[in-house]
Amino acid sequence: MPIISIIIGFLVSIYPPQTFAPAQSIFNCDGEQLVATIYNNENGAFTIVKPLEEIDAGGFITLKWGELNLMLPRTFNKDETSFTDGRWWWSYEDTEHPQLRLRKGSGKIKDFSCSVTSNQGSQAR
Repeated sequence: MPIISIIIGFLVSIYPPQTFAPAQSIFNCDGEQLVATIYNNENGAFTIVKPLEEIDAGGFITLKWGELNLMLPRTFNKDETSFTDGRWWWSYEDTEHPQLRLRKGSGKIKDFSCSVTSNQGSQAR
């Protein structure tokens, strides 16, 4: 067992965890950083999506925005790349200014102003 620990320790020192971190897009939404990461789920094998055209039926996005952590499934609305859970909605209709919306209990929609600040990878282009 100690030899396995040594090997794992060695590998982690050569390839730190951030080496394997998923490609992310970073946005400013209403003055606060939002980090978006798109995943595919082909046969249970989660892979990072780079081109938006390659998102499969099991694809989803994670959004980290302040204290909020969301995982939204892919929608298949014609001519758009979007994700929703019925309450939150994220759309890449404009990749430089994606839309983030919240459906409130009263049925009203709150829009948040978002713009790209950084892409680590190319998933939002």
